[in-house]
Amino acid sequence: MKCKVEKLCGGCQLLKVGREEQAKRKREAVEDIMEKAHLDVKVAPVRMAENDLYYRNKVIVGFARDKSRKVFSGLYAAHSHRVVNTSGCMMQPLIVNQIIDEITSLVDSMKIELYNEKTGTGLLRHVMVRYAHSTNEVMVVFVTSSKMFPSRRNIVNALVKKFPQIVTIVQNINPRRTSIVMQDESIVLYGKGYITDILCVLKISFTASSFYQIHSEQCDVLYRLAADMLALRVQDKVLDTYCGVGTIGLTLASKCREVTGVEVNADAVEMARHNAAQNGIRNARFVAMDSTQFMKQARKFHQKYEAIILDPPRAGTTKMFIESACALQPNRILYISCDPRTQARDLIYFKRFGYYTDEICPVDMFPNTEHIETVALLTKRKMRSNKTPFAQKKTDKPHGPGKGGFRGAKTGSQKRRGTAGRKTGRNKRR
Repeated sequence: MKCKVEKLCGGCQLLKVGREEQAKRKREAVEDIMEKAHLDVKVAPVRMAENDLYYRNKVIVGFARDKSRKVFSGLYAAHSHRVVNTSGCMMQPLIVNQIIDEITSLVDSMKIELYNEKTGTGLLRHVMVRYAHSTNEVMVVFVTSSKMFPSRRNIVNALVKKFPQIVTIVQNINPRRTSIVMQDESIVLYGKGYITDILCVLKISFTASSFYQIHSEQCDVLYRLAADMLALRVQDKVLDTYCGVGTIGLTLASKCREVTGVEVNADAVEMARHNAAQNGIRNARFVAMDSTQFMKQARKFHQKYEAIILDPPRAGTTKMFIESACALQPNRILYISCDPRTQARDLIYFKRFGYYTDEICPVDMFPNTEHIETVALLTKRKMRSNKTPFAQKKTDKPHGPGKGGFRGAKTGSQKRRGTAGRKTGRNKRR
């Protein structure tokens, strides 16, 4: 495969590497991480994606002008704030490419002022396009520096007229001098403010700020793998932490007695409840609360969960989260990670409380890149010491890979992996 901006963009590090070689490299990378962490685990063969092109269901582009002052759009070069013209990117669905090209043309013809990071002036900062592969629904998000968007009516009308796939358009206001793409305030300009996809036969709706796996088809593979590894029984109660819009928990609801999803973002919890309702799922409830604090309360009131699930941000989880989860003494803990390094660090700390894993299962969520998703099932084993592990001093520190230990990892759920991430190139944005 050839890409005209491969060297400039840097997003697809393995574009010229064959499928089998990609699988080999990714498995070896995970093995190397676990070996350096002194974790005695087997790394399973990578579950590779059948669809390795046009798969990204979320794209964020910036804007710039060329030497002739014509507007172009694209991704940010690796480790920079320089926009690379990525029109027609092979990792993005055709309809997404067409919409981005049309928006770029409209921005140019309507003379919409581009935001200047150095001076903090200008209006249009970014455009995000989200795509539901199963339903063909599209969401467009304009990220602007202020509420005032003089051309918004014209640009909205032009887009929905040309692309019936666009079911909602949102304006996100980001006035801050920051590299974070989106802020909290959003205005729905057209439609309901969300789109709906099909995941593991369920209807899953999500908004502009919702976390949703980048590769829809592989997400289905990932969640079915999670269900197989958990091997839930009809009497089991499941706690889904960092639950977002409820995706993982809802796909497991038919296999167990009850699912409780916990998410710190109240808007995401509202959407999770909507997803449960539109699928007729009655044995799932969702709580707007920090996951660690919820587990502390659950222990206080002697609540029991047979399985706990965590799918944290790239930074991994925290010591306090791990302590709180283990204190509930679940039979199984399923840890889904988008960064094997932080997962390895966390697995070391889980061992302190008697939770071990024998196998890491990699899933290729990001074909043609160096990124890999990993899944680990932890089970409770007897501690060698009779001392309780929950009375450790606060000064105890884990010994694991990665600089800074647990420093920088945040408690609870948070915006993650792109939507609110820093714009440092696709190889950092997932």
